[in-house]
Amino acid sequence: MINAQNHLLILNGELKKVRTSLLSALSNSSNLLHHSLVETLKQNNPEHWLELTDRQLGNEYRSLIIRLEQLEAAVCQVDIGQYGYCCDCEEKIDSQRLNADPTIQRCASCESKIKSN
Repeated sequence: MINAQNHLLILNGELKKVRTSLLSALSNSSNLLHHSLVETLKQNNPEHWLELTDRQLGNEYRSLIIRLEQLEAAVCQVDIGQYGYCCDCEEKIDSQRLNADPTIQRCASCESKIKSN
């Protein structure tokens, strides 16, 4: 059985870590625009960070942005009561898959179909 509230705690914890990592990476950048972006991010609700960083960051930040997107999508799924259900077939996702990565959006069957295409 999936405990969405436990997963929500995990998701929110990782969201905080990823946001901190993003701020740190931008602060350590030699690009002055990144330093300005740090200030902008700090002044805004973290829920808006993806919009604010869209097209402003290069490939060196891609993995952080992708993970941020995944985490925010999973939190949204919890909020609307769809967490733990496949986004394609709407079947329950195996709890072992969610325990391994709480941002998983597809069941194993649908994921394998996507990867084979």
